[in-house]
Amino acid sequence: MAAVKGIRLFSLDILNLISIGKKESISEIERHFDDGDVVEYLSKKYASDFIGEFDGHIDNKAINEYFSNYVGYINDNEFRKYEITNDDDNGLLLILALITDSIEG
Repeated sequence: MAAVKGIRLFSLDILNLISIGKKESISEIERHFDDGDVVEYLSKKYASDFIGEFDGHIDNKAINEYFSNYVGYINDNEFRKYEITNDDDNGLLLILALITDSIEG
């Protein structure tokens, strides 16, 4: 798999959100994977909490496409595939789990 420009910086933003106690439901995150706008959704919702700059350092389209490729593969299989439970607040953890797939590719 080719490197996705900015996915590491995006993962640091997600880690930051988790560390300050932000939560997203798995179903909400998966809806934005399906809509192809998870980067925009999170960066707008948590604009003051994102540490990364979105001025060319992150390829939103490529990152959104990366996550969109998982639509159908993960839906309702989060625990079996990534050991993630509790739909109410583990959507951000799901994002990090999917990013780890790019490491082992």
